[in-house]
Amino acid sequence: MDNRDRTLWMTTGSGARIGQNLVMNWFAIARRQNGVVSHSQLVAAGLSHGELDSMVRRGELKPLYPGTYLHGSLTPTYPQRLRAASLWADPAVVSHHSAARLLMLPVDVSTTVIHLTVDDRRYRRTPSGIDLHRVPVGPGEITSVRGLRVTTRVRSLVDLCRAESPALARNLADRGIQLGWIEPSDLVRSVAAHPGRTGNTQLRAILAGIEPGAHAESERVFHRLLRNAGVRGWRAQHRVRVRGRTCRIDVAFPEQRLAIEIDGRRYHDELSDRFEDDRARQNALVAAGWRVLRFTWRQLTERPDWVLGQVRQLLAA
Repeated sequence: MDNRDRTLWMTTGSGARIGQNLVMNWFAIARRQNGVVSHSQLVAAGLSHGELDSMVRRGELKPLYPGTYLHGSLTPTYPQRLRAASLWADPAVVSHHSAARLLMLPVDVSTTVIHLTVDDRRYRRTPSGIDLHRVPVGPGEITSVRGLRVTTRVRSLVDLCRAESPALARNLADRGIQLGWIEPSDLVRSVAAHPGRTGNTQLRAILAGIEPGAHAESERVFHRLLRNAGVRGWRAQHRVRVRGRTCRIDVAFPEQRLAIEIDGRRYHDELSDRFEDDRARQNALVAAGWRVLRFTWRQLTERPDWVLGQVRQLLAA
């Protein structure tokens, strides 16, 4: 907002004038909210219903969702629409893909649909562009991001595991477990807390595919490969202390000091922090006397005999 906006004296349709202090009151509220303000906030700031109607007619306020407005000099953007939607459905919680966008979770957030979750079953005529989810949200499942009520990372990931396609949901669960963002127990608790909720069947299917100690589908495939071949003496997610840091090895043969790392189907690119961390961890293991093998998803699924041969060769050595 420029200086002219800040010192503006506005005239209502009846010719009465709104004082500068009153203007500054609602400007201050809108400034904290990306230029967005609600009808109730404007009334609380001292504006009458007639004055609000006049401001809308003159273009000083742009209606967004019912009972929400954008400062007339601005063009609506996604953050402003998100803020307005949250004010419209207050006390709603930003959730699903909208929460993923704010929490920077590894999912497709290209959609402009705004997802909100309300903790009751009150009927609302949902405006276009808003997807309203009617399911309880516990106090411990809400965090604050940029002044908005947002579902926590755990709750957001579990919600997305319910809503995404089976393949994407499985990959997201694998990634979340691998990074330590969620645990299988989080999925179990969600199913138990919301019996009959849409997506429970999908969560159960994800849980059925999770093996103890495996943090990704690729690791589960490798575990089955070792068991079916009768290879023994290995531990999943083995922790070892090297060079002052605790390293977690996907599959370890502690007696032979053999570490095996598995790259999943959607392995991180070379610029990611995880790629850098993996290389630092591998170097630390080698320096501490460990031998390290690394296999890809394609090798596990297309060349399983070769993978087993590599493992057996080093075990024999």
